[in-house]
Amino acid sequence: MKKFTNPQEILDNTSLVQDFIELTKINTASDENATTCPSSKGQLEALSLLKEKLIHLGLDDATIDEKGFLFATLPTNQTKAKTIGLLAHIDTSPEFSGENVNPQFHENYNGETISLKNDITISPDDYPELKKCVGDTVITTDGTTLLGADDKAGIAVILTALKILQHNSDIPRPTLRIAITPDEELGTGVQHFDIEKFNADCAYTLDGSFEGYLCFETFSADKAIVTITGLNTHPGYAKDKMVSALRHAGKFIAALPQKENPEHTDDYEGFYHPTHIEGGVSEAKISFILRDFDDEKLANRTRVMNEVKEQILKEEPRLKIDVNIQRQYRNMKNHIMKSPEVIEKARQSMKVTGITPVERPIRGGTDGSTLSEKGLPTPNIFAGSMAYHGPKEWISTRVMGLSVCNILNLLQLWAE
Repeated sequence: MKKFTNPQEILDNTSLVQDFIELTKINTASDENATTCPSSKGQLEALSLLKEKLIHLGLDDATIDEKGFLFATLPTNQTKAKTIGLLAHIDTSPEFSGENVNPQFHENYNGETISLKNDITISPDDYPELKKCVGDTVITTDGTTLLGADDKAGIAVILTALKILQHNSDIPRPTLRIAITPDEELGTGVQHFDIEKFNADCAYTLDGSFEGYLCFETFSADKAIVTITGLNTHPGYAKDKMVSALRHAGKFIAALPQKENPEHTDDYEGFYHPTHIEGGVSEAKISFILRDFDDEKLANRTRVMNEVKEQILKEEPRLKIDVNIQRQYRNMKNHIMKSPEVIEKARQSMKVTGITPVERPIRGGTDGSTLSEKGLPTPNIFAGSMAYHGPKEWISTRVMGLSVCNILNLLQLWAE
């Protein structure tokens, strides 16, 4: 086994950072209002670019299917080996602008607060991982957009690992299946993932998180749409006649447990999170995401929302309130733990790389949530991005290089 432990060697001898920056220049934000998959043209543009890169690397079977999934294969160089998948997603979050991304390089980072435009600051007090990046080159936005390291860093890591494997045929490897997926941020794209076509024994997403993070627990997730129908009339003559849907929408949100929102929860605590409200006096709609690590606790959140509905209707029976719950994904732990070798190989590779595994739950979801439930065990391994979905997003190039080292070691372990 050829051990990879030096991220600087990766940075000095590959185009890892250049590939990453090239991808950040393409606006691949997913679109919550679209009915297509992929939901945005920018995703297709970036996927086409990546397809050509993979073909140039010799992965001649690289194809983009009708739903925007890019699949490719690097055959094993062993007599017999399993098939291992590596996945990353091309879309960025629609929660903040991904247009005209202007990456900033903070070379030889000094450990102090980073100041960007719009009074945006990135402090080691808020992100203690920065304290481990003194001397690194840290890449941020200019403060006006997100960076897109979630998950273009993961894609750049995969590309770099492929280049090294192609140029070093003596490095043992399993059959390697690559998937670049669309609309991960919407939680909808992976529903179209063709597991039979992918044909892997297991897979790993390279989707965010700092050095050493190994994640095989995620939230279980539902979406809720609350539609409130009121009675409108002229406001000058509205006494005892008007029933404002908008005003009662505010009451609905306020009636939920106020300590169970994202601002007040951490670790294994779930939450109610209103993400969007629209409408007026006659009708108002509130979009929520509901999260918990335990499926029973998640179901209880639906019960609480219906209790709030009944409470408000009791106070104002002229209203109509509909609570529509939509299933999104479930905690992948129960499915992945049926294949313990998948986790153990990841632990081993990190130790070979010189990293102490950090096993923490993801307070979110990845494509691996749905894929694991469908029968393809898919934990998540770090690619380096931090503070994703907003203008404070940052990444250390050293950690990106370390991610490449870790993946190369992981694939060799699977080839044994």
